Amino acid sequence: TSCSSGDVTSEISGKGWDVKYLLGKSFDDNSTGKSVPSLIFEKNGKLFGSTGCNNFTGSYKITDTSILLDLGSMTKMFCPESTEQDFLKAVKQVTRYNFEGGDLNLQNGNKTVIILQRR
Repeated sequence: TSCSSGDVTSEISGKGWDVKYLLGKSFDDNSTGKSVPSLIFEKNGKLFGSTGCNNFTGSYKITDTSILLDLGSMTKMFCPESTEQDFLKAVKQVTRYNFEGGDLNLQNGNKTVIILQRR
């Protein structure tokens, strides 16, 4: 079944999504002790969240099965132990999305780069 981009926007917006998989690494909140990157999609195309270190305010655009994320402006704290660089690299690669068992998979072509789970 295909969803219109409006349906998808209401499906992903409003609630927070935590990264549970990033560029081949799985996150387990308990074992890392680090902050997990997260995203909040608003219905108006605004995107908020955290890299696991810094907060950002940006935008996203959905059409059919494609999604583009722009993190926009970001705070500038220094976090040597964070996953921020991996997260920033992964976000730039995202071109597509799909849903799998309630998770939101963000992909580059057919390769999954980020998996988000609802808070």
